[in-house]
Amino acid sequence: MKKSVFFLVLIVFFGLVACDGNPQPSSYGTVADTTIVRTIPDTPIAVGLRFSNNLGMNDSSCFEYLAPFFRDSVLNLQGSPWEIFGKWRGFDSGGRLTETLLGPDSLVRTSYYCCIPRLDELPPVIRFDFVLIQGQWLIEHIESELPRDVIDSLSVQTQASLVLQNPLIRREMRIAGMLFEDCEMDHRINWSSWSSAEENGSDFADYIMELSQESYTILALSNVRIAAKLQIIQDRATFQITEVPIELRELVAAWRESAYLRKAVLRANHEAMQNLRQTGTWMEPDTQEEDARILFLNSVFQSVYNLVEQNDTLSSVFPVLLTCGESEPLENLIVSLDPHQLEQKAENDIGIPIWRALGVDMNGDVDPERVVYWAGDIYLFLGTPTGYTLVWRSWQDFSSDFHSQFGTQTSPLGHRSIVLVGNSGLYEYELSLDFSNTPVFERVSISSDTSSGFDDELVESPLLQGGNQ
Repeated sequence: MKKSVFFLVLIVFFGLVACDGNPQPSSYGTVADTTIVRTIPDTPIAVGLRFSNNLGMNDSSCFEYLAPFFRDSVLNLQGSPWEIFGKWRGFDSGGRLTETLLGPDSLVRTSYYCCIPRLDELPPVIRFDFVLIQGQWLIEHIESELPRDVIDSLSVQTQASLVLQNPLIRREMRIAGMLFEDCEMDHRINWSSWSSAEENGSDFADYIMELSQESYTILALSNVRIAAKLQIIQDRATFQITEVPIELRELVAAWRESAYLRKAVLRANHEAMQNLRQTGTWMEPDTQEEDARILFLNSVFQSVYNLVEQNDTLSSVFPVLLTCGESEPLENLIVSLDPHQLEQKAENDIGIPIWRALGVDMNGDVDPERVVYWAGDIYLFLGTPTGYTLVWRSWQDFSSDFHSQFGTQTSPLGHRSIVLVGNSGLYEYELSLDFSNTPVFERVSISSDTSSGFDDELVESPLLQGGNQ
């Protein structure tokens, strides 16, 4: 018992000794702190968000997120953030960031495609360009319209997908595309004589002055019709599409502006041509900038339009807008072509067809063509797997509802062609497609059953647009 108590006292004693006094430094020295703290720079989207938040408060600290050279140019404007950049409700965090690329100045860059509507009259912001400087992403440029020389392919695919999901915009885009085709066809056919003269080195002023009044009238009326169709495109893009999704505003604005600029250029050229004809003085208008802008806007529209045409597997009918007349505004009619019906038509109260659309296989493929009659004019639409393309039409107006009774017969190529008789009953007309799907419009005398000299002429010849035979 005494031994146990002795050992217990001994343990307590050594414990007290061990706890007494200051701790002695280790013989191995102090342990160095080797923790390294590394900061990750804000992503471009985070930088854009911070900039947007400060801008929303009209706080000039938003300038800190701009690249030095961009910041200097902005500060030189000596305005508030709202005065320089406009106002918007918030940053679009649902856009798309492109890959990072190393530029020729050894700086890394990327772009962020988005759509930020502004509260004032300024167009929406569609792209931020970022540059990496000393480990920090900064805003190098803010774009509010599509660049003239670059169209982002992924953006085009996204827009085409959105158009396909929007029945109204898909319908209006189809109508605009068909009218653009109509304008190009009108110019190509009725101005074909000038195209040939230009290829042979003729001067435009000399060519116009040498034309007969009848030939000059053909050119002038073509300009009037084209201008009127461009006005229809512009008006429909403005008034028919009332609610445009943010992502498609630039696209709709592109074809509206394209129609406006084309008409402005056409008007300037037409007035110069009229002045030349009246006074003999040729003053060519300067439209180089407008022409370059039109080419860009057309590429924006066509790139999306072509994808929509290729990928539209949802539409069961395809709207087309028919026009007639030679003064602005043109009479027009919208017809929804149905490839599943052999014949479509609308009649007046006494049973006379107002318009008629006939499906006919003119080239042997699985997509029948559509020949449409309305108000004395005939339209030929080439059938495609996803709709129709306008390939030929008349302009000088057959002026008879009798032609709504046109029929079909076997063409020399073994397919079907459209035949009709002229008003006078002296000639039979035949519309067919050749091996290259080029329209051929022929006239044959009924009385002698011999050719009148127009056989085998391609439809591009203005002579084949002749009227009331």
